[in-house]
Amino acid sequence: MANPEILAPAGSMETLITALRCGADAVYIGAKAYSARSSAVNFDLPELKHASELCHLYGAKLHLAVNTLLTDKELPEFQEFICKVAESGIDACIVQDLGVLKMIKNIIPDMPVHASTQMSIHNAEGALQAKALGCSRIVAAREMSLEDLKAVCALSVETEVFVHGALCMSVSGQCSFSAVAGGRSANRGQCAQACRLPWKTPSGKNPSALSLKDLSLAEHVQELKKIGVDSFKIEGRMKRPEYVAAAVTAIKMALDGCQPDMETLQAVFSRSGFTDGYFTGNRKNMFGYRRKEDVLAGQKVFKEIQAGYDKERTVTALDFSMKLQKNQPSLLTVSDGEGNKITVSGDIPETALKAPLNPEMLRKSMQKLGDTIYFCRNVALENPDGLILSASQCNALRRNSAEAMNQQRIRNNTPVYEVHPETEFHPETRKDSAVRNRLHIRNLSQMQGISGEILCLPVSLAQNCKPELSYYIEAPRIIRNEKKYAQKLHELYQKGYRHLICHNLADVRIGRHVGMTLHGGFGLNCTNSVTAQSLEEQGLQDVTLSYELSAKSLNALAGCVSGGAFVYGRLPMMLFRVCPIKSQDGCHRRNCMMTDRTGRKFPLLCSQEYDYIEMLNSEILWIADKLQEFSALVYRDFYFTEESPEQIRRILHDYKNYSGTVPEKRTNGLYFKGGLR
Repeated sequence: MANPEILAPAGSMETLITALRCGADAVYIGAKAYSARSSAVNFDLPELKHASELCHLYGAKLHLAVNTLLTDKELPEFQEFICKVAESGIDACIVQDLGVLKMIKNIIPDMPVHASTQMSIHNAEGALQAKALGCSRIVAAREMSLEDLKAVCALSVETEVFVHGALCMSVSGQCSFSAVAGGRSANRGQCAQACRLPWKTPSGKNPSALSLKDLSLAEHVQELKKIGVDSFKIEGRMKRPEYVAAAVTAIKMALDGCQPDMETLQAVFSRSGFTDGYFTGNRKNMFGYRRKEDVLAGQKVFKEIQAGYDKERTVTALDFSMKLQKNQPSLLTVSDGEGNKITVSGDIPETALKAPLNPEMLRKSMQKLGDTIYFCRNVALENPDGLILSASQCNALRRNSAEAMNQQRIRNNTPVYEVHPETEFHPETRKDSAVRNRLHIRNLSQMQGISGEILCLPVSLAQNCKPELSYYIEAPRIIRNEKKYAQKLHELYQKGYRHLICHNLADVRIGRHVGMTLHGGFGLNCTNSVTAQSLEEQGLQDVTLSYELSAKSLNALAGCVSGGAFVYGRLPMMLFRVCPIKSQDGCHRRNCMMTDRTGRKFPLLCSQEYDYIEMLNSEILWIADKLQEFSALVYRDFYFTEESPEQIRRILHDYKNYSGTVPEKRTNGLYFKGGLR
């Protein structure tokens, strides 16, 4: 079995060179825009071209992260950008936005596209849906276990798995905390890492209660190889070169069957050590933070690590064959054993006054390959007339041949794409229709006295209710056992339910197979009309637009797609796969709150059946007095959690009349300040 690809991060040219010299098979980088690590140095277009050439010289691949959400206003500029990217010869794009995926596949049909971990793909059904949309590789969610990964690896799509680096507290692509709390969207590469700041559980024992240790699966590399993982991904585009060098070296050691140097790996960067809790299922002791001793440890190993990549790494052998003929330019033919072969010409040889050029003399010149990626393997000489070339003439031929081989390797390893820049994406204005309310509820009592509204019920609640035409099933945000979940949906369909709100690509595929009418939930992160068009093509009738949009952008988008929006409730801020309270205090089961450094309390909603936890905003979104700013909506989402039936009826009355009693802790979200435009 061939070794999986080692995929290294690079936030700068220095780090990219380090990754290549340490043996990375591929490197992923970000451009100056559209990258989920906007704080890294990143690469402009000329630097992107140079990075592509460097990778292809080594025989490595270059992947470009364009994994942020875009608005309609940005799509024309992005189209121009992606056409220029194609000219640089990158090997793949990593994307989050379904609209970006659709655009790339239309503009550059043969460009490989990888589904970013920001797509929140955590099971086989989601992977298959991404493949159907044109993704050739799935970057699996970091929270997946060995058994979860086995199911995805069994599919006919490449699988990329994070094996080392930082763990977000929230599932990637499902965190809006930095955006809502500080106007810095993680979905736009601007995360303020609020989870690394002081947080407390109810017991108050741990001041860093939302900070996870870094992931390391270096000691599980052989298991991952065995199940068929195609690419081992290292997180860290904002990390220094020594970090990348240590991580690449450790994964290479593990792939070679050796014990990886975990001591150096931990010294160069860690947060109280590492965790493999999601992979193994042992989620105890997953929390950690950056201690003083962690920082000091790195200073002791940096110089030693730097020495390992100061010089060029030899990548391939060269075979030299020289031909000398009277009155003809000397010819040197070079091949690298990888199918690349070039011939360069030099000076006309002279008649030897003493000893003619012989193979040993020629070898001495050819071996002086210096700071290149080559070493000399075989040398052959055809010199029937006993001619001579001086050492300096042979050296010039060697230098010219090495440079010619560089260019040949770059050309042969660089993909050439067919580009259709004339592709146009112009959303059409949607015809007006009556706006409806969708009430997301948590318990049966909240349904009392409510009529004429769409009620969105969790699966467990729907199982205990007699279906009505206005009852929609709300899919769980994470699905572990797809077969069991699909069976529940089928039973609910047989019972009479017909509508499903989808929060991820797996929901779309499963719901369509069951025969449900599909609606898009907020988890799909729709911020532009091309994404909405992609969802429509997948069978969705409408979609809840991202609450990271400004009111103006949201209303404009809703004017050309069948869109809804959150208008009331505690916005879901983070999606956890490990409970910070249970891990540190023990399970409280109810009234769970996380407290930030300002004293604000954020409720947690636990879904034990589907093994995830949602953290909600400390403040309630309340815009009854501003609802006229959202005139183009097809429906309005009310996100009820702890509200009583009486409170729900009063809130609906307030929104109907565009006024009412403003909650004490009220927020406008990002709609009127800080939203995406």
